[in-house]
Parts: sequence; structure tokens; C-alpha cells
Amino acid sequence: MRVDQQPCWILHRRPWRESSLLLEVFSRDYGRLGLVARGARGAKSSSRGLTEPFVPLRCSWSRRSELGTMTGLEASSAKLPLRGQALWCGLYVNELMLTLFGRDDPLPELFDVYAASLPAVVDKSSQAIALRQIEMAMLSTLGVLPDLTQAATSGDPILVDALYHVQPESGLVEVNAPGRNVVHGRAALFLAAHCEPMVEKQSVDSQIDEQTRREARLLTRCLIDHQLGGRALKTRELFVKSNARTRARQKNGTGK
Repeated sequence: MRVDQQPCWILHRRPWRESSLLLEVFSRDYGRLGLVARGARGAKSSSRGLTEPFVPLRCSWSRRSELGTMTGLEASSAKLPLRGQALWCGLYVNELMLTLFGRDDPLPELFDVYAASLPAVVDKSSQAIALRQIEMAMLSTLGVLPDLTQAATSGDPILVDALYHVQPESGLVEVNAPGRNVVHGRAALFLAAHCEPMVEKQSVDSQIDEQTRREARLLTRCLIDHQLGGRALKTRELFVKSNARTRARQKNGTGK
């Protein structure tokens, strides 16, 4: 099978043999796939500087087995300037893609959300909402996104100031007191209104209050952690360690 000029993003890469790379690619019409980029690490490689995450690409390949061979690669626009926390966010999204989805499963709608939301991660003011949009799209694609507009047991509409326990298998269950994995209805309704996994609805509202922002993150994290089934994400662990080192340096007054 030969495929030409397919929109794609590279999720991960690692060295392969002397001068090649093994790429995990997320393509619009073919989903995730593994490609060998022969000679990509060579000084004269035409794809040098392109075979890395966060560059919107058009890729061509041929394939006869599980691994294909990249035959062409070009950027469709500039690499996203992800630095600092934005870079951690991008790596987190890519790790989720690699962990939750297998190869050879076409995911065109998820691809469109990924491509539309990832650039918003660059801007700190839109970063959190962009991440929630991608997480919601992943949950919807997996078929495990509960209805965030009505209570799971009663079917009553979610109320802004009411409290709900997030139960991944069933949805939001109304409770009378705060506790572990409990959020206000405001957070659920915000996600339903602003982060529904449909590209045309992806508006960024930077005026969301901090509590709702936190609870929206908690809600999607509960749902995603359930799908991870106890598997740890390296990006989360490294981010926590990086923040701890930063706080320690600030406490010691080094600033480095």
C-alpha cells in the first residue's frame, strides 16, 4: 500500500539502527502507525528537522507489514513553539494518544480536534481549555464520555452550584458534601458547553474562574485515569519532579 501527502503529526520518535528513526505517526485518515524514516538522522537528510513532534506535516509512505517506510515528508506549516509548561502539555497529549489508542484505527474527528486545539496550548491563557478539549475528544472517541448535562442516577439536569461525584462508569452522581472526586455542576456544564469534541465549537474563554478550571481538570482526569487502568504517565511524573525542583530553587533563592 502506498499513501501520498497524508496530513499527520509525529507523536514520538526514537533512533533505529545507525542513521534511521522509528516514528509513531498520527495520520488523519489512517490513525496511528509506525514508520521507519531511513537515514533521517543523517546530516544530508531532506527530512532533517521535520521528524519531530509538534510540526504539522504531510507524509507519504509505503507499507507491506506492521511497519511502513516513509517515502516523503514536508511541513504544511511552521513548528509549534512549545516551550516550558506548553511543551509539557504537548508531550502529555502525545503520551495519552500513544497509551489510549492502538495502531491502524482511523480517527479523523480526533485528528481534527488535535490539530485545532494543540496550537492553543502555546498561549498560557488558552492552555487549560485546549487540554480539556483534547481530553474530551479522546474520551468521546473511546465511547466513554458521560453526559455532563444530567445526573447519572436521577436524570435531572446538572445544577450550577450542586455537588457531584465523578463516577467514570456511570457519570455524575449528586452528593451533599465535598469530597474526593467531587465537583460543582458549573465545571461539568462548562466542559459540556466549551469543550464538546466538535471542532466548530472550539472557542477559548480565558475568563473561566480558577475553581472551575481546577474542577474541570479534576473531572477529565478522573475519567482518563479510569481508562489508564493504573498505568502511570511519564509526563505527569516528570512534570511534578520539575516543579518540585523549581520550587526548591526558588526557596533557596538561586533562581536557577
